[in-house]
Amino acid sequence: MNRFYLLALGCALLLPFVLPPPNQNQPLAALPAAAVPDEDLIEWTPSSLKEAIDWVTSSYSDDFEGETRCLAQAVYFEARSEPVEGQLAVAQVVLNRVASPLWPDSICAVVFQNEHRRHGCQFSFACDGLSDNPTNMKAWNRAKMVSLVALESLWQDMTDDATHYHADYVAPYWKDHMRPTVQYGRHQFYLDERQQALMMASQQGE
Repeated sequence: MNRFYLLALGCALLLPFVLPPPNQNQPLAALPAAAVPDEDLIEWTPSSLKEAIDWVTSSYSDDFEGETRCLAQAVYFEARSEPVEGQLAVAQVVLNRVASPLWPDSICAVVFQNEHRRHGCQFSFACDGLSDNPTNMKAWNRAKMVSLVALESLWQDMTDDATHYHADYVAPYWKDHMRPTVQYGRHQFYLDERQQALMMASQQGE
């Protein structure tokens, strides 16, 4: 039996008395800081609409296609001259329709519903015969940011569940069958009576 074997045997016998006992209630290794959820970040809500827009502006990617683009197109073409509250309200109308069984269940299908009917679609820009590509890049960028705020639910629905709107210088026939909700800028918003009935029935069934 050589001295190296005796040395190793001695270390093995003494090791339990030198090291502290393991704590069974703790993991063997601590998680890195990046893996620990930040509760403050998860629960963060913007204090203003401007703060919400600033947040998405600093964090969004350049990939703006599909449903996100359709929503931004609606905001841009329907409300780019409106205050930001009015732009967000238009985005919310689209999302309220998507959530209702009365309309298609995707953003693009809602925005471009009946686009083949000249001046007979749901959102006028979709069937006016003009290009659906934005030309004012500043207004387009703002429309994209507003759309992201709506999609990420960073701000509450300011329309009171509205499903329709019109400019205050026109008087569409359908407005008499709607409940007025709010007005932002030149747009008056309404809740469809059918949708209101569905919402009431859902609340009573809970």
